[in-house]
Amino acid sequence: MALPFHTGIVGSYGLLTPHIQDLGFIKDVLERWASGLDITRLGSLAACVSVAPVAWRFLKAAWVESFHWTRRLFMASVTVPGRDPLNRNVMSWVLTNIVQHRGIRSFTARTQVQAGDFVDRAALLKKKRREVQYLPHFDTTFFWHGCCLYFVSRSLDSFHTSMNDPTYDGIGGEELTLGCLGWSTEPIKKLIQTCQEYADRQTEFFVIIYARDKYGMSWQPKARKPIRRVDTVHFDEGLKQALLADIRKYLDPSTKRLYQSRSMPYRRGYLFFGPPGTGKSSLSTAIAGEFGLDLYEVKIPCVASDQDLEQMFQEIPPQCIVLLEDVDAIWTDRDSEKDESQATAKSSCTLSGLLNVLDGVGSAEGRIVILTTNKPDRLDSALVRPGRVDMKVMLGNISRKSAEQMFIRMFAPDIESSPLAANSHSDATESSTKHPLLEAETLQELALEFSLQIPEDTFTPSQLQGFFQLHLNSATEAVANISSWVERELYRSPLDDDISVVSEERAS
Repeated sequence: MALPFHTGIVGSYGLLTPHIQDLGFIKDVLERWASGLDITRLGSLAACVSVAPVAWRFLKAAWVESFHWTRRLFMASVTVPGRDPLNRNVMSWVLTNIVQHRGIRSFTARTQVQAGDFVDRAALLKKKRREVQYLPHFDTTFFWHGCCLYFVSRSLDSFHTSMNDPTYDGIGGEELTLGCLGWSTEPIKKLIQTCQEYADRQTEFFVIIYARDKYGMSWQPKARKPIRRVDTVHFDEGLKQALLADIRKYLDPSTKRLYQSRSMPYRRGYLFFGPPGTGKSSLSTAIAGEFGLDLYEVKIPCVASDQDLEQMFQEIPPQCIVLLEDVDAIWTDRDSEKDESQATAKSSCTLSGLLNVLDGVGSAEGRIVILTTNKPDRLDSALVRPGRVDMKVMLGNISRKSAEQMFIRMFAPDIESSPLAANSHSDATESSTKHPLLEAETLQELALEFSLQIPEDTFTPSQLQGFFQLHLNSATEAVANISSWVERELYRSPLDDDISVVSEERAS
């Protein structure tokens, strides 16, 4: 019994021997290195390591001081305030043309909140993963443009302040300083002009909607929406074309010169009225996109006083569209309402305050003012007289002809992604062109069959759009289900109607 035990020890010792020999080898190397090590050199090395942070801070301070004096003595600069609309134009150009091509490695990440979440507070409580928004994080960056070296600096303190606003999209809002080598500011002015031209080109594709910030202190971009075609807003076609022709004539430079030569105020006002969900706000946005104008949104029930309303109008630029929503709220006295269901939110500003900003002595010219209301009979005659309201546009319930047009728009094939667009060469075969024509004829037949099921002047466009959202995958399925949907809508309860009105107002 002892022999196996002894053999096991020997075997284990044999297995451990190489490791012990390795440790001994390492020990010998360390002893030789320590014997030849000069303690004074080790102390010098430690001293250099300890001095490195101090040297780095010195070099950094020297660079900052050198840049400061170089900027003062050999550079010209222009500062753009954070709240100025030009700030957004410059920052948008810098982010698109400079920062994105630089491969910047510093970002600020935050949870992206959709605009609709501010309307539906319950959406914030849903357990769903939200998109992450990455915003470039920089304070000063240099770049070449043309033959000149530029720099752009922004205040990171104001950047972090803007980050606290959930509606901030990372473009503009911080004080910017543009500079270049030399004593002349002309290159900077040309660069700013380039930024403005870039912003003008963006208006061909997007409409910028401005609203007051959460403190009511300044105008801030609320949304950047793709342009919506006017033909997607369905109401009387003759009235639509007359409206577009009137706006086009007003914006013509010759009209402005004519007004000025006759000492007439260069203003134009429109009243959009009709039931909720008929497209008053949508038409305003479509007009802004049609003519390349920014849209400034003023919700009358939310205006605190006449002074606030006047301050808002003073900060609005001349060439734009001002949307005054729910103007009937100014004159509604909720105390005199017998039926609480008919009460309207009351605004603290007065009729005289509104008239003063529209055409008072200090009111600006060149704007297009659009007033919207669901209750035109409550409007004071002083507001809707010619000169303040030059054209009234009624947006009512949808007609059968408009329902047919909406059906075609919803189910028309995407021309840009269709095989016909991809193969639009002159040598295209005849068979490849017949198929889309047959589809168009079939779509027209289905649209006519669909429209015959829609009662005239009964449903709002938003109601019909809600139906299409349930059947976008199949035109034939939409035709098959429209009659039952119409029957349900005609016999729905008044409570359901009230709920749909609230939903339509939120959607608009």
